[in-house]
Parts: sequence; C-alpha cells; structure tokens
Amino acid sequence: MNAPNKRPMLRRTGWGDLAVPLLVVGITVYALLKFSYDDLPPLRYALPVPIGVLAVAELVAARRVRMAVRHDPNAKPMAAIVIARCVALGKASALVGAGVVGAALGLFARVLPEAGSVDAAAHDSRVGAVVLGVALLLTGAGLLLERAGVDPGNGRNPHDQA
Repeated sequence: MNAPNKRPMLRRTGWGDLAVPLLVVGITVYALLKFSYDDLPPLRYALPVPIGVLAVAELVAARRVRMAVRHDPNAKPMAAIVIARCVALGKASALVGAGVVGAALGLFARVLPEAGSVDAAAHDSRVGAVVLGVALLLTGAGLLLERAGVDPGNGRNPHDQA
C-alpha cells in the first residue's frame, strides 16, 4: 500500500517490456503458421493500414502533447487528464506494436524459406515487410507519445517515471 503522501507512478516502457510481447506473439504466430499456413488465404496489403493510421495520429498527438506539457506559446491548452490518457495510449500502443513486430517476424520465419519457390510465400513476405515497417512505426510513435507527457521541469529523472 502506498504512503498517504505518495502517488503511484507509472513506470516508463523499457526495452524489456517490449521484448515480452514481441517474443510471445512471434513464437505463437510461428507455431500457428507452421501447422495452418497452407489453409490461409493470401495476406492483403490493406492489412497494415489501420496500424499505420494509428501511428500517424499518435505522432501528431505526441507533438501536441509535448507542446502543451512544455508550455509552448503556440500550444493549445490540454487538460491534465487528456495528457494522462495520451500517455496511457502511447504505452499501450508501444506494447501492441511490439506484438505486431513479433507477429511479422513469426510470419517471416515461416514464409521466407519458401519465398524463392512459392509465389504465395513471396507475396506474404512482401506484405509482412510492410506490416513490420508499420508496426515499428507504431511502436516508436507509442513510445514518443508516452514520453511526450513527461514534464521536463518536474525534478524527476525522465528515465525512471512516466
């Protein structure tokens, strides 16, 4: 239980936090594709579009949050709860992005050995490359959004707390 004067603080998302979903999802996707890849339809290039739209929106939001937190004269005011929600969204998006990176790597592990001889595997590896790039963008945008909500003048070490 926390002391009465202390508020609970969120810990910043670190590389170890991102490694867990990446590995768990990557291994799971590889195992599932190992046994069921032949029964699946080809992947579509539209697959990563929602993830990409979310990543771009988070990059825009991160800029706005950072300006508001740093009291930039051109910034529109933001309520503290909105900033806190943006930080939480960034944390969640970074973890989801890491999971999608793991899924793309699991897909690569399954299809790349056959990509030279099987057209479907070659197609899915190209789609997987787009998914991987967009997932990396989402992970980075999430981390950026999470860190945008940190007040640089609060006296805390910015690497320890969010």
